[in-house]
Amino acid sequence: MWQPTHNAQLPAKILTLLNHSDTVIFYCRYQNGWPVEYLSDNFEVFGYTPAAFYENRLSYRDLVHPDDLRLLESSVAEAVTGGEAYVTRQIRLKKADQHYAWVDMRITFERNEAGIVTHLLGKMVDVTEQVQDRERLDIFARVVEQTGDLVKITDREGRMVFVNQALQDKTGYSEHEMLGKKPSMLKSELQDPKKAKELWDTILAGHVYHNRIINRCKDGSTYHEETTISPIFHAEGTIEYFVSTGKDVSQQVKMQQQLNELAMKDPLTHLFNRRHLSMVLDAEIKRADRYDNQFGLIMFDVDHFKEINDTFGHDVGDEVLRRMAEAVQEEVRESDQLGRWGGEEFLLIALELNKTRTELLAEKIRKLIAGIEFPGAGRVTVSIGATGYHSGEGEMMLLKRADQALYLAKKKGRNRVESL
Repeated sequence: MWQPTHNAQLPAKILTLLNHSDTVIFYCRYQNGWPVEYLSDNFEVFGYTPAAFYENRLSYRDLVHPDDLRLLESSVAEAVTGGEAYVTRQIRLKKADQHYAWVDMRITFERNEAGIVTHLLGKMVDVTEQVQDRERLDIFARVVEQTGDLVKITDREGRMVFVNQALQDKTGYSEHEMLGKKPSMLKSELQDPKKAKELWDTILAGHVYHNRIINRCKDGSTYHEETTISPIFHAEGTIEYFVSTGKDVSQQVKMQQQLNELAMKDPLTHLFNRRHLSMVLDAEIKRADRYDNQFGLIMFDVDHFKEINDTFGHDVGDEVLRRMAEAVQEEVRESDQLGRWGGEEFLLIALELNKTRTELLAEKIRKLIAGIEFPGAGRVTVSIGATGYHSGEGEMMLLKRADQALYLAKKKGRNRVESL
């Protein structure tokens, strides 16, 4: 192996150590083209032999990326002029396969007795993997920071160590206010407490957690978040961090709630529709049979409703139904289920009431409606059938008895309550 004369006494073991290290050593004259006088054998990792430089078949200008070459040369020239001892740069070096490697380069200046730089003694290390890792991290950081998803990273104890801008914008909390705190600062009291336990049980077991949760912003408003929390493992296999990514799905939830409401509500009166009432009735029958509960059923119908429509028009008839629905809804308890059974017929499921108390409530409703002055129609009356649930009977039998009671009220002159 060729050696520079000033290194002739360098022990062979040290040269061997250098040539088997990751650090490439070079020594060149500080003149045009920086002629190489020594280049360690391990430069061959880039696909070239030192001999190509000794024989002037290659120079650093052939290998340094054009965008880095000017900066490298100007940095060296400025450092030499400024009397500095060394200069460091990170540059791209073209390998024999035409791909570029990133290298960290440090050049030390050798001066003569007059202080003039005569040689450059340098070392370089391939840092391509580190640069690529950093670039990937930079890309990840930009993506996370610019994404519309709500991103937070917590340590194993659940303290937030990173929050992106989207999460700050959504919650109204600043990065300073959230870092070091636990995500529970965002938890709404509307959130099911069981979900929190399920969440931690899942992620501490090393599994990915996915669910829809309700969080609260700094101003007190709430939002629904479709969240995914993934554990990040240390090289040793232990959990080090948890990464949470979420989407604000409040609008979708609101739309779904509206659709659900449309599916169970009557569009004219905004009371429950027949389909929903039937589902409630089925559930209450099962509950009554299981726990020996009681409940009543009140079915009422507007007297002479056809005449109202024929005389005053359907708009007035619709207004009568709307006003009647509002009045009765305000009168009954929140637990009672009131709905439009069909046409001008209404059904009330009176929870926890026996037959006697159901009859009293029915009479109260009759008097209430009889005392209202309906716009365009004046005074309107209703006929009411009331009954109580009998243990073991089905929905059809219960409804039939209420309907028979209503028929009896009409038959006996209307504007009255009958019970069976």
